[in-house]
Amino acid sequence: MTEESPSAWALLPLPGQSTAAAYLTGPLAKQYRLIVDILDDERHVSLTGVGFDELSVLIRRRLPDERTGELMAEFALEARMRQLVEWGTCESWQDHAETQQDFLRNRFRYQLTEAGSAFNAAVRRVEAELGPSSTAVLLAPASLTERLNATLAAIDAGDPAAASKELAQAQTTLDAMGAAASEWQSRLAAALGGSPTEQKIQRLLETILAYVEAWGSGVDAWSDAILGSLPRLGEIADDTWRAMALARLGSDAPESSLATTVTEMRRAVTTVGTWFAGTEPQAQRLRRRIRDAVAPVLRSHRTLLAVGGTVSRKADLLRLASAMERAPDGVEAWRLWCTATGLFPARHFTLTTPEVSNGPRVSAWEAPPAVISRRLRAQASRSLAGRPAQIVDNAAARVEARRLALREQADLERAAASLTARSGTALSHWADLTATESVLLLALISAARDQRTPGGPSSAVSADGRWRLVLHPRPGSAVLNTPDGRLVLPDALVEFGP
Repeated sequence: MTEESPSAWALLPLPGQSTAAAYLTGPLAKQYRLIVDILDDERHVSLTGVGFDELSVLIRRRLPDERTGELMAEFALEARMRQLVEWGTCESWQDHAETQQDFLRNRFRYQLTEAGSAFNAAVRRVEAELGPSSTAVLLAPASLTERLNATLAAIDAGDPAAASKELAQAQTTLDAMGAAASEWQSRLAAALGGSPTEQKIQRLLETILAYVEAWGSGVDAWSDAILGSLPRLGEIADDTWRAMALARLGSDAPESSLATTVTEMRRAVTTVGTWFAGTEPQAQRLRRRIRDAVAPVLRSHRTLLAVGGTVSRKADLLRLASAMERAPDGVEAWRLWCTATGLFPARHFTLTTPEVSNGPRVSAWEAPPAVISRRLRAQASRSLAGRPAQIVDNAAARVEARRLALREQADLERAAASLTARSGTALSHWADLTATESVLLLALISAARDQRTPGGPSSAVSADGRWRLVLHPRPGSAVLNTPDGRLVLPDALVEFGP
């Protein structure tokens, strides 16, 4: 392809290269980012930009004192500023010369462009792992409801200017809510991918708590009120939309700008409808995604607690415990423990002396001295007072543990038989559950949700492989009463059995 025949992609009206962000890459990114950070900080205190000489002083202040001279020797500030202006990250202009010395110095002043400021703010937010704070949207659902109702009230009163102002505030609230939801989605994707770590679990917990504070207690409480205002918003006439657009842009605005503004306001109403209306609104899908993230949090916690940052010996310890439990008496159990741990008494003691068993028969007074190590000479006189302590006898505890295990197994068998008797009925028709029944059922329901198919049944098998649960979804919801409280979940036809 030659330069005279441009690519078809070059002719598409799509966003392309943004040179204002070019300072973020390349070998000199640290120098460019230092300049941009300083200009971004100074724009809050200086409304007329930063002069070249002032910028050089600010850069020196940011550098470590012991290496300022060395670093500034490699810092070509004029070349860096020309490049930033060429990329569109900064804009520059010259001060008026008032004295003869002004003609001899660099009189350029610099300020970030809108694109440069936006890129730098985004990069700072990403590097600090910050997004829209959950507290910023705590009042957003209630505010959105008030703004939509105020918009309809202003339209009924024949005041399109007031209606336009109220809808503008609703649009701002929608943007904040959308940004928070987008942040939650990205955090969930990052935290649920790969092997669990402490940082991922902490991030996932923060995301779930942020949802509960901002969305779970706000949007869910105001969803019905927001949904009630949607039909009237959808019935607003075209001339009313045009009057609201004129209130924003003025009577001399061109038709193209009015049409764009009307489309923008209509899109806000469409967004509200997408979030809260329909058979499967976005708010409900987000709630389901947050709910499904609770089980991975618990599994990740158990994984980290079991591994503890090293290779787990849990399987070996369980095999040893099983062998000791099958031992006929305490003596055999103690022998198994000593064999597994290497806990044996000393068998013999050797001195580094020549072999004298078959040597000449000499008196101990006349024989050469034996070589004894310094450590033995220093510690040989130490001894224990009395008998050494014996290991604690846990025979009675093992008997009690076997009895409790048999009782728990019997309770589990009775609970499984009770759930089997309820097979073929809907959850909404079930009577109260016992503690063991609720534990067995909730474990299977949690596992079934991870294996469900859209619109189809979901199934799960118990950890020991003895019981199988199949849920066929039904419309509506069910309330199960357990000893620990009430459980609300979607209704389903239950199949339970071995």
